[in-house]
Order: sequence, then C-alpha cells, then structure tokens
Amino acid sequence: MPTLSAPRLLTFLASAVLIGLAVASLYTKVPMVGRTVLANRQWFFIGAYALLALGVTTKSL
Repeated sequence: MPTLSAPRLLTFLASAVLIGLAVASLYTKVPMVGRTVLANRQWFFIGAYALLALGVTTKSL
C-alpha cells in the first residue's frame, strides 16, 4: 500500500482551479472558457480529483 503525503502547492492549486471552474459554470457564465467547461463539466470534476489523488499518492507530483 502506498504511503500518502500532502500534494505540492502547485498540484493542489491546479486541482482547485479545475473544481472552481466546474462549480462556477453551474451558477454563472465563465468568460473565455465557458463553453468548454460547460460542455465537459463532469470531466473537469473527474480530472481535478484524479490530479489531487495522484498528488497525494506520489511524491513528485
């Protein structure tokens, strides 16, 4: 079983931005990337949590 550690700050912030965009697209129009986020919202959620999970399980991410 792999040991868990805190993700790097950059990994955490990238995950937070992806989740923030997905949540913001639920309530408001997001300029510039709004259509992409709206069309692929579930993949933004999945990608954000996968990135965070990889950051927790690996030390280099």
